Amino acid sequence: MKYIIDDLKSYDIIQLRDEFLAGSESAYASIYKLYVTDLYAFGLSLRAKSEMIEDAIHDIFVEIYTHRHYLQGVDNIKSYFITSFRNRLFYLMKKELSTGELNENENYGLEEKDSEYNWIENETANENEKFVEQLYSGLNANQREALYHRFVEGLSLDEIAIIMKINYQSVKNLIHRSIKKLKKVSAVSFLITFLIYLIF
Repeated sequence: MKYIIDDLKSYDIIQLRDEFLAGSESAYASIYKLYVTDLYAFGLSLRAKSEMIEDAIHDIFVEIYTHRHYLQGVDNIKSYFITSFRNRLFYLMKKELSTGELNENENYGLEEKDSEYNWIENETANENEKFVEQLYSGLNANQREALYHRFVEGLSLDEIAIIMKINYQSVKNLIHRSIKKLKKVSAVSFLITFLIYLIF
């Protein structure tokens, strides 16, 4: 069965999962196409290196291909892939840190600066870019991740709690405090600019 990825509904995804479990290579390819862009964007929001994001994506799809029975009974496929990717990416990040492959001046993780941030920082850009820079630097790792899941991925608070391994109330408080912090920096209308920056 050929799927139009952008038009898939939840029941289509379950059917796609079942076809993959039954051995369909095209279903596996469709699952990959369905989630790879979102996973890559999520990796960027975590401020990870492109190469490491690609490695993490590769690893989880090889794992799921080799052990496809892991998907048996999993109804929220998207949440499953996000959680698996997050765990694998954090593992690779910790591994690189422990092997000393980062120099002491290299920043890493959500709380650090990546190439996009450095570009914004060094540009004599317009006022909107300077504003986004101010917002971006004002959030910590957990705040940025929670906002990304909620406003970019559109996940529920329960789903975010599972992914971030914290309880529902903690997620609710985290998002509330994050938005409150953003509002303190400037007018509420500029919050949209920040969320757009997270996506792109």
